[in-house]
Amino acid sequence: MQTQQLYKVIIQGKLEFGNDRSFQKVVQLYNQRLETIHKRELVFKISDEIFFEKDFTMNLGRFIGNISEKMWKNTILSLEYCAQFSFSGVINAWMTDNGKILQYAHIEPLGEKSTIALYQEGKRKSEEIGSEVEAIKMLTEAIEKYERHSQAYEKRGYMNYHLKNFEDAIYDFNKSIAFDQMNASSHYGLGRTYMVKKNFKEALICLEEATKQSIALQPIYWAARRVKAICYIELKDFEKAAFEYKLFTSRTFTESDPNFKHLAMAWFNYGKVFFALGQIDESLAAFDKSLALEPTAKKGTHPELFMQRGLARKAAGKSDYILDFKKASELGYEPATKLLAEIKLS
Repeated sequence: MQTQQLYKVIIQGKLEFGNDRSFQKVVQLYNQRLETIHKRELVFKISDEIFFEKDFTMNLGRFIGNISEKMWKNTILSLEYCAQFSFSGVINAWMTDNGKILQYAHIEPLGEKSTIALYQEGKRKSEEIGSEVEAIKMLTEAIEKYERHSQAYEKRGYMNYHLKNFEDAIYDFNKSIAFDQMNASSHYGLGRTYMVKKNFKEALICLEEATKQSIALQPIYWAARRVKAICYIELKDFEKAAFEYKLFTSRTFTESDPNFKHLAMAWFNYGKVFFALGQIDESLAAFDKSLALEPTAKKGTHPELFMQRGLARKAAGKSDYILDFKKASELGYEPATKLLAEIKLS
């Protein structure tokens, strides 16, 4: 008998069913499908371990294991079926082989229920520049229909953040997390909001939680690590900043990954961290890498990069450091102009 190939699978998430009637119905149907349709070839074979009557939820936590492709398909079909009965929530699932994503599933409620329709419209509006107020209106209506809607609070939190309603954003992200502790995006948003308020220690707690509630296959995991490094720089903890940048810059991002556009700035900040740690050669290499990664349209237009590289070149005893200062000055960077004047007088 041929052995089925096994793949590493990660599944995590939660669905909310809102009331006892919907909850009891979905549990019954799940068990029927488990026995009759899927012949127990599902990842989650014991419904009592994933269904929780006290809050009418399906909570998968985070499953990591090796399963066959058939079990993967059965499980995804079963979870998609359950999502039809839910009011809110999201499940993400990855099937991988040697770190490469072979299949990905994003499962959330879809349908004609008013709560779902309002949330989906608010979600669409939240992705349109200039539609923040409309998005907030839709998302607020979704929350009024179903108060435990973690994703609606999350999206509304980001809209309030963009509108600079930071206290409202903090409220929304906290409410989102209260209903779904695994909502990494809300932890991240809360961290970014605390950064705006210069509360970097609190921001780090939130960003660390964002990494715990996400996985390295998700862009938000790496975004949280990158932003953690910025907090450490603000707190003058350069060793920890260097650790985060080492991980981030060692990762290969495709151009479609939202982290890709931040690579040039990450290498620039990494260069500043190396300089603060007295690692001058590494600092110079990082600044050169940052310049090489800048988009063609912006290449050579970052004055602080030339200023910082000039300082590193000077510390390394390189005579051409003055060229970087001049370039920074030509780009309108006042500290470089001032420094050049001081050098000329000395």
